[in-house]
Amino acid sequence: MSWDVIVVGAGNAGQCAAHAARERGARVLVLEKADEAWSGGNSAFTAGAIRIAHEGLEDVRDLVEAVEPNTGLDPYPAEAFLADMRRVTLGRGDEAMARILVGDSGDVVRWLRGKGLRFRLMYDRQADEVGGRRRFWGGLALTPSTAARG
Repeated sequence: MSWDVIVVGAGNAGQCAAHAARERGARVLVLEKADEAWSGGNSAFTAGAIRIAHEGLEDVRDLVEAVEPNTGLDPYPAEAFLADMRRVTLGRGDEAMARILVGDSGDVVRWLRGKGLRFRLMYDRQADEVGGRRRFWGGLALTPSTAARG
């Protein structure tokens, strides 16, 4: 067998790389060392939470399956996302790469949506009720949905 692209790791980034290569006609092999039950990279430990820069609920409404009444989703602008990246990497990240990640984050999730992946708001993990409204915290509101794919 021969492969044009070998992707090491079947987490979110690895799966995105594999899909992008296949779209361009490449023969792709994905290697994952974890047992099948633990595949998914760090996503297995974060409930699949995906961080994207956005302007609030209306900006992500087209991505999610349903929005519960009284939902509030504050904007998570690119600068806030970049600040979080600097914080979690203790300032040791590659600023240029972080800007690419943040700048493309919404487009990547929309691309995944176009591939059939469905998303939901993380009411069960990242939202609290504040003043009668469901409010999300930590810049994490989206996760892949386990609902049937169509």
